[in-house]
Amino acid sequence: MKKYFLLLFITLNLNSFSQEVLLEIENDKITLDEFSHIFNKNNDNEKIDKEYLDEYIELFINFKLKVKEAKNLGFDTVATFIDELNGYRKQLAKPYLRDDNFNDELFDEALDRIQFDINANHILININDENNDEALNKINDIRREIINGNISFEDAAVKYSDDKSAKENKGNLGYFTAFMMVYDFETAAYTTDINDISKPVKTKYGYHIIKVNERRKAVGERKVAHIMFKTGKNAKPDKINDAQNKINKTYDLLKNGDRFAEVAERFSEDRSTAVKGGVLPPFGVGKMVSEFESQAFKLNSPGDFSEPFRTDFGWHIVMLLEDFPVVLNDDLYLKVKTGIERDSRSKLSSEFMAKKLKDQYKLKVYKENFNSLRRAAVKDVQKTTWDGKNALDLDNPLFKIESMIFYQNDFTDYILKNQKNNNNFDNLYLDFLDKSLFVYEESQLENKYPDFKVLLNEYREGILLFDLTNKNVWKKAVEDSVGLIKYFSDNSDSYQWETRLSASVYTCIDLSTAKKVKSLLYKLNRGSIENSAILEKINKDSPLNLSIESNNFLSGDNKYVDMIDWKKGISKDIVTDDGSYVIINVNEVLPAGNMTLNAVKGKVISDYQKFLDDQWILYLRDKYKYSVNKDLLYTLIK
Repeated sequence: MKKYFLLLFITLNLNSFSQEVLLEIENDKITLDEFSHIFNKNNDNEKIDKEYLDEYIELFINFKLKVKEAKNLGFDTVATFIDELNGYRKQLAKPYLRDDNFNDELFDEALDRIQFDINANHILININDENNDEALNKINDIRREIINGNISFEDAAVKYSDDKSAKENKGNLGYFTAFMMVYDFETAAYTTDINDISKPVKTKYGYHIIKVNERRKAVGERKVAHIMFKTGKNAKPDKINDAQNKINKTYDLLKNGDRFAEVAERFSEDRSTAVKGGVLPPFGVGKMVSEFESQAFKLNSPGDFSEPFRTDFGWHIVMLLEDFPVVLNDDLYLKVKTGIERDSRSKLSSEFMAKKLKDQYKLKVYKENFNSLRRAAVKDVQKTTWDGKNALDLDNPLFKIESMIFYQNDFTDYILKNQKNNNNFDNLYLDFLDKSLFVYEESQLENKYPDFKVLLNEYREGILLFDLTNKNVWKKAVEDSVGLIKYFSDNSDSYQWETRLSASVYTCIDLSTAKKVKSLLYKLNRGSIENSAILEKINKDSPLNLSIESNNFLSGDNKYVDMIDWKKGISKDIVTDDGSYVIINVNEVLPAGNMTLNAVKGKVISDYQKFLDDQWILYLRDKYKYSVNKDLLYTLIK
């Protein structure tokens, strides 16, 4: 409820209007600008006249009076309110803490890349804090050796690569697309020509060189079913041969016309998928072992199945169920956008924005205080054992962004939380400085961006209004049983039953069925049989033979009920337009009269809430002095 309640008063499109005061409530002044902003959001009426504006301003006054009351009662000082508003503020701030042009470039780049698959080999040389230069020299030496023709890339991968899988795959990574590798590696792969070898590229894993084998149009995703007989990577020949014989016999069944799903369910040793006819979730490149992926993407049309093939897991047959090609649509755009937010590109965006902020704001670093903290912490941080005890007396300014000062102990708290993931003191400091720039920038949003200030205020007032209305109206109407009963009693004339018919409507598929039902209804009215027994007996051969609807019908509820005389007993047959027969068995004619509270409790609660809200508005309008500049209001007439 809160979500939709807030949206009533929130818009993202701001308009420029006069700053003249339209409404005063006690000492609070609301400008025409603020009113117009909300009015234009909620108004879709092309014709705006005095009557329309008069009605709307009254609703707006009610809204502002409730907000005024909430503030006077201190609702804006409650911890839950502050936490909720801060949560909204962080979400609202996100668009203001990024560079849209830079993000657009990242998006366009990723969108282009995701439309292509890359097949490549790589060689990796691991690095640590002490061997960076040595590792760089080694990867350059390997690259020169390959370029000079002294060794093939594949043999070099087996000989030199620190990627353990290279001993078996010669450094081949199979096919991959955007977001499947770390960004720097991905960039090198997508910017290197086919059969060329990239320059060394550094990632968190070490230094790489990459040989691009193929660049093809992206194959997208596929949904397949499979049949498998397990062997295992190091299975003995007898086990492999036995599985092969089984898969061949299974293949013969499929060629002879047996349904794939039934064969998979009966024979496949992958029991987790066998019960579902062998169906696997959709997958793209790089998600399955290469042999399985290759066979799956060779299939041309749904229903095609492969010949038996072997992987490290066993012998397989796959059948294509559905093909999901890469298509430029909203789903793909969302996938790219989400991918950017989740991978290392998001850090690039933050770094770019941080650089902009460094150029924008005056930054003063207290070098002596930085050095003293560094001396106290650097060695322990490197060991990830620093506990901050050496810096207990260090609470001096570390740096200042404009007028906001960040102290040594602010940074020490940051180190304690992050040294396990980053044990380099200087890198931690740079990260902390960047984050501090964002903290300062966020603190300035109201001053820098009037639209953000307005939007945040709308959330603030929306939360306040919801909380107080919940207390005074919604929650009270549910919990105030005494008040609810009194309201129901005082307004009993509004809760009256019309004359109703207690009856059951029997819809029969044909005349023969109708005759059988009618004979059973005589037994029902004598108490020797129940409706459930009638339904079971008539629908023994087909559930379509008979349907029964039992209810207390008002006039207009059922057209067939309206066609009969409202008196106790079994009606004549009614032939419907589709040739079925309707019989109505009337149990009782219920006279008009008072409803019980339990029968209409939901409606009464709703009405009671409206009553409480109306009374509350009257109280607030009497409590607070307010005035409206109608002449200014009417300038909005169009």
